Amino acid sequence: MRAAKEKNIKAIVRDTLRHGFENVTIENVLVQTGVDRDGDPVLLIKVILEGLPKEQEILTMSSAVRRLRPKLARIGEQAFPLISYISNTEARAAKLATS
Repeated sequence: MRAAKEKNIKAIVRDTLRHGFENVTIENVLVQTGVDRDGDPVLLIKVILEGLPKEQEILTMSSAVRRLRPKLARIGEQAFPLISYISNTEARAAKLATS
């Protein structure tokens, strides 16, 4: 994926999700391209969060794909977004485990 397109996708994800969060901040967004079992393109999106989400924020998280797809389509991205939410603590631990 080109760096400019990845940066644009990250900005769209941040902008789409940040409006629904009060208790949670988005620390980072990681994006990779991939292919699902059927050979269709997917975006593997990892959203690194700090804080404990409220019930309403969990609803925001679960509806993110529905809100992201039209915005991604506007920039020509047709891959289906698969979103994982990871706590900042878990992300740091994973980096330590892989180094």
